[in-house]
Amino acid sequence: MQFKLLQFYKVLSNFSTSLISAFLALLIYQQTGKIYLSVLVFILMTLSNLIFTLIFKKWLYEKAQICLLIRIVPIILMQVALTLLPKLPILAVVLCGIFTGINYALKYIPIDVIFTYATPPDASTKMLALTRFSEEVGYVLAGVLGGLFLDNLNYNIVICISLGLYVLSCLPLVVFYINNRKNKTFNSEYVSNAYLHFENKVQGGKGKRISFKLLLGYGIEYALVTGADVIYSIFGFLVYLKTGSFLLSGVLNACFDGLYALSTILVSKLDEKIDITILSSIITVLMGVMSIVLVLTAGSTLSYVLYELFAVMWPFQTIFINQRMLMKTKILGISNDANATKQYGVMVGDALYYLFGFISFATCGVASSIAIILGGIIMPITEEKSRKDLVNYLEDNEI
Repeated sequence: MQFKLLQFYKVLSNFSTSLISAFLALLIYQQTGKIYLSVLVFILMTLSNLIFTLIFKKWLYEKAQICLLIRIVPIILMQVALTLLPKLPILAVVLCGIFTGINYALKYIPIDVIFTYATPPDASTKMLALTRFSEEVGYVLAGVLGGLFLDNLNYNIVICISLGLYVLSCLPLVVFYINNRKNKTFNSEYVSNAYLHFENKVQGGKGKRISFKLLLGYGIEYALVTGADVIYSIFGFLVYLKTGSFLLSGVLNACFDGLYALSTILVSKLDEKIDITILSSIITVLMGVMSIVLVLTAGSTLSYVLYELFAVMWPFQTIFINQRMLMKTKILGISNDANATKQYGVMVGDALYYLFGFISFATCGVASSIAIILGGIIMPITEEKSRKDLVNYLEDNEI
């Protein structure tokens, strides 16, 4: 039941919040005319996300549904901060960055915790693809209607629409939490029979070492491949600089999100039939090479085509890595920690690549592209090393 509620939440919440947040950097540039302020908001939101995730990690695990409801507070504060842009641009940007970061801290880990709790240890790739599909449906709607609203409606009206839809999206999950909060296993992750066998051992020396190595490997992998997230974030901005149209940026992102959603389903089906490790590695490297051309030619027809092709290729990275990570870490009973480590890797990588934006967004894009290439190269190495380490650990414990 909660899995279905999560999908409802993802569709409606991503639509409602992205009506404005998806265009945050563009709104800042439109109001101030200063690119460095748009770069600054990217960096601040990433650092704020990291700091608040570290501070409230335990709460994000245990009260995931409440965290999703509380998101409404930083969302409102960010939108209020935007109104300060004309008179106090630097203060407005700092506040927008901080509140957006808190918003993301209250979003990503709780969603992953709910997904982990709502799916069994042997959950298929198809379930992961379905939840990603739900995310993208909301983004598609926001990409088209958000740009249309911002071009044609009063900003305050868009805010009211956004907040109303968000409250509606999270109420079913909150009601579910209230009805089930006394269950001792609620919001705890499913664990495998293997974990039950060596529950005490996994907390010991060798168990901690294998867990640390597994988490570190995936943390580094995510820190590299998150360059793709940066490409996605800055491309719409680069298009806006060339065209001055919110709508065009929104439509391109809507097409991107729609193609990504469809591709997740196709990749999940392919993954259930064959081992896509090497294929995912090659495609990730190609994404990195292609994205260099994409950012350097932004605003051209070629860049639009490459951007949509990027969307089709991306699930070979996101679905593959996340599914393999969850399969291994559920065996050890550390999938919630893995979800947190994933976010740490993403945030550290994002902050580093966005720093290059102070030189230019093209430089930021090239740095991100190089990281993607490196991530693709080490992908099969990370998979094989983590697999061998886990197999050896299971054999030592006679599982």
